[in-house]
Amino acid sequence: MRVCVLGAGVVGLSTAWALSEAGCEVVIADGAARAGQGASFGNGAQLSYNFVAPLASPDTLRHLPALLLDQNGPLRIKPRLDPAFLRWGLAFLRACTTRAARETTAAQLLLAGLSRAELDRVQAATSFGFSRAEAGKLVVYRDQASFAAAIRQVEAQRALGTSQQILNAAESLAQEPGLRIRRDELEGGVFTPSEEVGDCAAYCDGLASTLRARNSVSWQMGSALQPVLRGRELVAVRAGDEEITADRFVLCLGHGSAGFAEACGFHLPIQAMKGYSLTLRPNSDAAMLRHSVTDADRKVVFAPLHREDGPMIRVAGIAEMIGDDRRIDPARLAMVRAHADAALDVDQSSDPQGWAGLRPATPDSRPVIGASPVRDLWLNTGHGALGWTLACGSARLLADLILGLPPAISGQLFAWNRSSAPFSNV
Repeated sequence: MRVCVLGAGVVGLSTAWALSEAGCEVVIADGAARAGQGASFGNGAQLSYNFVAPLASPDTLRHLPALLLDQNGPLRIKPRLDPAFLRWGLAFLRACTTRAARETTAAQLLLAGLSRAELDRVQAATSFGFSRAEAGKLVVYRDQASFAAAIRQVEAQRALGTSQQILNAAESLAQEPGLRIRRDELEGGVFTPSEEVGDCAAYCDGLASTLRARNSVSWQMGSALQPVLRGRELVAVRAGDEEITADRFVLCLGHGSAGFAEACGFHLPIQAMKGYSLTLRPNSDAAMLRHSVTDADRKVVFAPLHREDGPMIRVAGIAEMIGDDRRIDPARLAMVRAHADAALDVDQSSDPQGWAGLRPATPDSRPVIGASPVRDLWLNTGHGALGWTLACGSARLLADLILGLPPAISGQLFAWNRSSAPFSNV
């Protein structure tokens, strides 16, 4: 079977790997000239397999008025009279229930467990490194209501087999001596010992190089992608002056998947969620972080990466839904930089430019994996902030569904036409 994977980010490359391993001939196509240049390039470097709280939740709903009014906050939503945005927003509101959040948590945990096992398989079969390490993850909370919501999330996940430790403020700071946050600034924290970190950009580079060495894999990079339809069937994809034909096509274009779907005649509920990151070097006499850390109320993460050029800390933050805007706003980047300076002992001059990327967010925080309403077009997109975590599991699930193999987990949990409330009538 010949399969064309549309998208060369972490999800697309992992999908191409899974299909190639299964014996398929694979074509990888992307509008970028090089693989891994979108949201995969500078993400937060956390592999969060056991703490997957969705953005759509009752806690977010309680804070929604402030999010709409405070345009300088860490989570910013810019309302606009765009039918796709309004449709997404209504679906998001329907997802902000306890039941929907628990359903999404259960689904994401299943996919995350599969993803961890599949990343193990990729790592065992290849020789490239990407700074993967079991560092543990500490999530700290400054707001009492947010900490209470986190405790409820931990209790709900405990029933699903995960293991987290609830810590008070003093215990949180003792768990991570590399933090410079004062005790009176925190309400408490949640620690998950088994969580990991990894350099997603290095993974993309390594996997792309591995795939380029295979005769069964070809590439079409650097040209905008347009569907070629025959009724409700996708028969080819136009890439510049070339037409790519295949037996199946897989849409892995991140936030760009929504536009491709519209060109194919159906709605894919994905909005771009912009985030920023810096990669900073610890000061020479500073204690390196032991664990990855999430400052939940400031929407910023810190992840230690032990790279060949020395120890670094990936600092990523801000979540803003302001449309397809990839520009680096100096004020927003300065906010991330200020959070890093307040919490860590780092060399602020080590990444003067910073980075911004657009994550593909669905209303219920679940990716869309499986068949589309267009014949021969399959979907593996909409992973939001968990693309790095869920990439390998999503690739395995998608490959099994395309090839008609029994999937390790239910595909209906992530289907385009899933019956959960936020996706009804999409």
